[in-house]
Amino acid sequence: MRFSIVAFFFIYLAIPLFSLNPEAKTGFVLKKGDVVAFVGGTDMVRMQKEGRVEAALTHRYKKVRPRFRDLSWEGDTVYLQTTVSERWRRKAFGDLNGQLNKVGATVVIAQFGKMESLDGPGRLEDFTKAYGKLIDQLSNEGRRVALLAPSPFEWVQANGDFLKAYSNAVVDLAAKRKIPFISDLMGQNKPPPQLVEAVREKHRLWYEYWRPANWKCLFGDDSRRVFSNASRGLPSFKQEWSTYPDLIEKAEEQVFTRQVIINRQPSKPSGSNQAGIEKELLAFEVLDGFEVNLFADESLGIANPLSIRWDTSGNAYVACSEVYPQIEPGTLPNDKVILLRDLDGDGRADKSMVYADGLNIPTGMEVGHEVVYVGQGSELLELRDRDGDGLADERKILLSGFGNGDSHQTINSFVWSPDGELWFCQGDGIQSRVETPHGISSLYQAGVYRLRPRNLRLDGLLDDFMGPGNPWGVAFDDFGQSLVADGAGGISYLTPASIPAKRRLRLPRIGQPGGYCGIECIGAANLPKEMQGEFIVGDYKRNQVSRFAISEDGAGFKVVWRELLIRSSHRNFRPIDVKVGPDGAIYVVDWYNPITCHQDDFYRHPERDKTHGRIWRIAPKEGVIKSPQLATASNEQLLNALMSTERWTRLKAKQVLAARDFEKVFSVLRPWATSKGDDQEQRLLQAVLLLAWMDRPDEPMVRKLLQVEDPRARAYATRIVGRWGLRLNDVFELLELAAYDTHPRVRMEAVLAAGQIPDPRSILVAASVAESTCDRWIDYAFSQAVHHLKPAWVPAFRRGEVDFGDRRSGLPAVLGKADARGLLEEIRKLLLSGEAEGEARVALGRSLITTGGDKEMELVLKLNPPSPTLLNNLADLDRPKLEVVTPLENLFEYDHLETQVAAMRLVAHWKVEEFREHANELAQTKKSSDGLRLAAIQALGSLGGSNAKNILVRIAADNESTHQVSAIVAMIRLDSTQAANMAAGLMLRSTEVSDISTLLSSFVSLRGGGRLLAKALSDVKFDRSQGEWLRSVWISSGLVHKDLAYKFDELAGVSAFEMKFSDRLVDQLVVQGKRGNLLRGKELFHSARLGCAACHKLVHKGGRIGPEISAIGSSVPLERIVTEVLWPTRQVKEGYSLKRVTLKGGRVLQGYQEQARSSDIVLLSDFTTGKSKGFSLREVTRIESLGSLMPPTAQTLDHKELADLFAYLFQLDGSFD
Repeated sequence: MRFSIVAFFFIYLAIPLFSLNPEAKTGFVLKKGDVVAFVGGTDMVRMQKEGRVEAALTHRYKKVRPRFRDLSWEGDTVYLQTTVSERWRRKAFGDLNGQLNKVGATVVIAQFGKMESLDGPGRLEDFTKAYGKLIDQLSNEGRRVALLAPSPFEWVQANGDFLKAYSNAVVDLAAKRKIPFISDLMGQNKPPPQLVEAVREKHRLWYEYWRPANWKCLFGDDSRRVFSNASRGLPSFKQEWSTYPDLIEKAEEQVFTRQVIINRQPSKPSGSNQAGIEKELLAFEVLDGFEVNLFADESLGIANPLSIRWDTSGNAYVACSEVYPQIEPGTLPNDKVILLRDLDGDGRADKSMVYADGLNIPTGMEVGHEVVYVGQGSELLELRDRDGDGLADERKILLSGFGNGDSHQTINSFVWSPDGELWFCQGDGIQSRVETPHGISSLYQAGVYRLRPRNLRLDGLLDDFMGPGNPWGVAFDDFGQSLVADGAGGISYLTPASIPAKRRLRLPRIGQPGGYCGIECIGAANLPKEMQGEFIVGDYKRNQVSRFAISEDGAGFKVVWRELLIRSSHRNFRPIDVKVGPDGAIYVVDWYNPITCHQDDFYRHPERDKTHGRIWRIAPKEGVIKSPQLATASNEQLLNALMSTERWTRLKAKQVLAARDFEKVFSVLRPWATSKGDDQEQRLLQAVLLLAWMDRPDEPMVRKLLQVEDPRARAYATRIVGRWGLRLNDVFELLELAAYDTHPRVRMEAVLAAGQIPDPRSILVAASVAESTCDRWIDYAFSQAVHHLKPAWVPAFRRGEVDFGDRRSGLPAVLGKADARGLLEEIRKLLLSGEAEGEARVALGRSLITTGGDKEMELVLKLNPPSPTLLNNLADLDRPKLEVVTPLENLFEYDHLETQVAAMRLVAHWKVEEFREHANELAQTKKSSDGLRLAAIQALGSLGGSNAKNILVRIAADNESTHQVSAIVAMIRLDSTQAANMAAGLMLRSTEVSDISTLLSSFVSLRGGGRLLAKALSDVKFDRSQGEWLRSVWISSGLVHKDLAYKFDELAGVSAFEMKFSDRLVDQLVVQGKRGNLLRGKELFHSARLGCAACHKLVHKGGRIGPEISAIGSSVPLERIVTEVLWPTRQVKEGYSLKRVTLKGGRVLQGYQEQARSSDIVLLSDFTTGKSKGFSLREVTRIESLGSLMPPTAQTLDHKELADLFAYLFQLDGSFD
């Protein structure tokens, strides 16, 4: 493949080529045995990849043979170095000093200051201090440090006004420290081309070793997954990765000896023996009125296709990856983008050619006008075919620094919004830090990126796992409302999350769980009228393409599922991208593979198909449409194309127009947009979207659009106002107009728009929206806007520069969401004045106690009238260091039951002993309300005392009491042994699942409690039926405790035996499972004996503790099903590894640990409710990994029963049970 020098344009900017000998004036010199480590940001990363500078230094110092190691990382600054901060790297490689020692560094060349200069002069002193501290670390153990000058900005959009000041600060710092300052590392040296190539190859190997793809499967929690383990006589991932140092050493020797590097050939790709186009066509069930044909397959170079897009001439581009999921050490990646042409218009590709090769797992691709964007690993590439021969001859790294911790979660599913933004996704395990003209754009874990290519503004949305865990597809309706599909489960309404906030707030899901990959909004005249505006989504686990509509739900939407578009009984059909093409047909990208998961299957699994791939074409039987010739059309013709019923045509017409001379386009645009007619509103909308695509603000035109009748168009106009922001003279007037709109979606867009304009006046727009009714979607957008805007409005508010005027609901709403310590006095005034009522009052109180201290807790405690909700919130906090008896007495005297209950809960949590007798009295009084008596019983367990135990024993022994279980639970703190004995007695006769579940969780949550309960159960004689029932309740609880699990097996008469794992046994059981009776297997699955349905969901029914398994038979290799059922701890599905957290005081919690941005926080997700709770690491005494909470109950089955169970599981393909 040939490429122009544009690929390396940035490198030359990074290292200014002055005619300066680096030794002459800087004191920089390399000695024998030196190992040079580079630290810095994107410029340093690209310098090393390009190889010329290292080759020049190698050539200059060839006698001393220096070695070079790159520790730089995109987005690195003096404040943060990703080689240390990225998840698990510190554990894998050590801290910065440890890493420098690991590579044997004797010299460190550092380059910082460029990105930091975007902070402006206000942080120059911070920069100098931080750089000084970093130099101290770098120079530890005698290492020599040199500072490289910051390079100039390559972007015209960047504000370079302060770069010189920061560069001068680096010069001064070097002089003060008496260390070399280098303006030019390369000088006039021109290294031999062969040497440059050798250095590039050596560095490529180093990069794959030091920053490996799939590093979360190498160093992190997933390193114990099947993906990473040795299997089938092949090495484990870690073993294979450990071969890199030898490869690097050999490559380095070839650098010194100027040898030509010969890369090893990749292994022969594997392929499925089930492939056959004719039988695959017969396996399809397609929606009535449609027919399916093959558009392209491996005969045209389509193997492992990932996505399909078209250019303005109707040529199709397909991204393919043979490298996925992991490159083989020593081999060169050679993934491709294939260009396909249908020359005769029969719906079948006739010609293919390689548009671009040498790619490395291109998970994202989108086509613009005469440009193709490709996302691969950490890079976003821009490819161009300058000479029109169908081959990309220019490749440029547009942006880099995207995470590569998991190669099936890297940036993916590129798609254009109707107004010219490029959207794409990244999944869990990915941490991105990307340098842009506007600063460093970061996205931690799963989320969505929004890029405006003209100015390279890159915004990370849903930061830190606020939404889908494995987003793989974004789609827009005709009015820009967006949805995101989750490969791990469900559809989410994305628009409310359009603010790039860093505050973790979960986005609700609107579509049922599933394995979704690729999503498209339908719009083409040849398709049925009822399908227009509906969505299709690749449902790869179920071997189908699903279809749904969206219906109004306040400011947002609900999902309404429709009949499937297509379904296949062929196991290898894996639709992972779906798009409507230029002809109005629906194109389905078929990954074609028996294996779909990533971590759950061996990374070199021989059944991973790497030789096949299909693009299927689904068209109405009535025919398709002729795609227009847009590239050569006149401006007038292109404007008329914006009114097409075909979404593809409108999109491509805007792309062509946006690439043309603006003045010529605008001269015909305004009269076209404002001409009278029934379609004037639609013309106006399309005109504003085109102006947004061209980044040409036009206030009169967007003002007109804000006044049209259709609220969907008004909502889109509001978004564009926010996008143009302060470039509009009356931006806040326009947003205020939208803030009081009659339609909730327009008001939501006003909040979202204002939330992205960093100006104090933006908070007033948000407050105006809060004057009207807010549903859950507006509330989500409002909460994020208030937080995101805090740096702009809070200081101004405290200076008295922000006047909320008569926004009586808006002001308390803003303050209630702010969580800002500097606003406590304002919140106090509002609460004491009584102006805030209802939800606003509660929000203010929560904000007060969350950010305040004892003084603020006292205010809430003394509020008049009291707020039971806020009092319950106080019960989550430690007792304040103030007098609480009198306020609590007042609360008990207040004639309001919920207030009294809340007060008693405070007595229990804060252990206010003055109310012991009151609690004793209420606990014994049967006439007390249930809620108040229950709170009093709980208080007795907390307060203790001479009578407390006796009272609790009497209640627990009273078979007529509805509070027996509560009394036993309360007694655990006072006498855990007696409590266990009474619990065992209650279990002997109870038939209430909730009672047993409460007792089990209460004892397991106490250190040593599970063992005590198991012992007590041994002293009670149970009949077999009660024992079996108790065991089923235990299994469905999802709790893990070895002693209790053994005891319940014993009570049920289940004698589990240790079935030893072996590949041979697994293969035998797979064969037997194929012959089993699936009806008997279904009975076993749903039986209390196994309890499978209590934890796992099938289609729409079942538990939520374990993963959904509706399509396990079509999406998971059969041997893996056998392994996970019989030996559940050998392989724990991502997100379902159970942790046990012990807190100070002995409280024990079980749940799924989530990754938190801060290492000082432990996030634990409750496996029954899905709700997360955070704990400070200071509260935690121990964290244990329990593996899977799934018990090996299947080991109690005989071989015939196992065969039946597996027969049932093997046939689960996502259809209704």
